[in-house]
Formats: sequence, structure tokens, C-alpha cells
Amino acid sequence: MNEDILYTLAGVAVTIAGFSGVVVVLPLRESPNWSPTEIRMLRLLIADSFVALFSALLPIPLSLANWSPDAIWGLCSALLGSWFLIGDWLAVRGEFADQAEQNSGTNPLNAPIRFGIYLVALLMGIVLWLSALGVLAPAGQALYVLGLMVLLAIAAIEFVFFVSLMLQQGSDD
Repeated sequence: MNEDILYTLAGVAVTIAGFSGVVVVLPLRESPNWSPTEIRMLRLLIADSFVALFSALLPIPLSLANWSPDAIWGLCSALLGSWFLIGDWLAVRGEFADQAEQNSGTNPLNAPIRFGIYLVALLMGIVLWLSALGVLAPAGQALYVLGLMVLLAIAAIEFVFFVSLMLQQGSDD
């Protein structure tokens, strides 16, 4: 097991989680109320960051408990794949609720970017589960690390949502 890669990804996840704290304290507008879209994006940002953190660290105690590599990567891939599927479902459900209500505020991320993320998350969840089941490829660290990197990329895009929102509101003033 290459623990250095996992520790590095855990460090990146903590950094993104820390940035989400910055997002919370930054004054986004004159009104203290957040739109449903902003609340959902903040929840996903924090959840994705902490899931990446704990997912990066989970294989280490399993290895110390003398689990076999197949068991470690199978379980970890299944758990991470489950988050991709659940998080994706929550995000898409929120997206459709936003569109139905038409009062959730603007989303500075273009629809193709958002739906691209949803598609990538769905595919990554399926690939990780197929790997965990040994259908696509044997469960292993390489595919798991790829899943962690994709999750961190999604969290970074969620952070960009807030930066874009701030820039958009700053240009409106």
C-alpha cells in the first residue's frame, strides 16, 4: 500500500474542508439568507471534503488490522462508490427541485458543467462498485485513488461555485 498518496489526498481534503469554512464567513451579499442552491452546494462541499478525508485514511487501519489487500480495496471501493451514487442522487434531486421552484437564486456554474459533474460522479460510482465486485477490474489502490482524486476535483468545483458567486455579486455592485 502506498500510504504517502493516501496521506497527500487526505491533506488536500482537509484543505478543501478548511476553505469551506472560509466560504461560510465571507459575506456573500447584503441579505444573510442563503438560497436553497447555496445551502445544497455548501453541504455537498463539506460532505465531499470529509468523505475524501476519511476515505483516504480508511485503508490504513484496515491494513494495520491485517486485512487482505483485496478486502481493503473492495470495501473501500464499495464505500466510496456508494458516496458517489448517493451524493450524485442528492445533487441531481436538488437541481430538479431548484428548477421546479425557480426561486433558488442563480447558479454561476453553467448547466453543462453541473451535468458533466453529475455524469462523472455517476460513472465513478458505478466503476468503483464494479471494481469492488471484481466485475470490471480487480479492486485495487489505483482505481480507488482515482476515485478520491475525482471526488476532490468535484469538491474543488463546488468551491469554485462560491468563488464565482462572490465574483458575480461583486460585479453587480
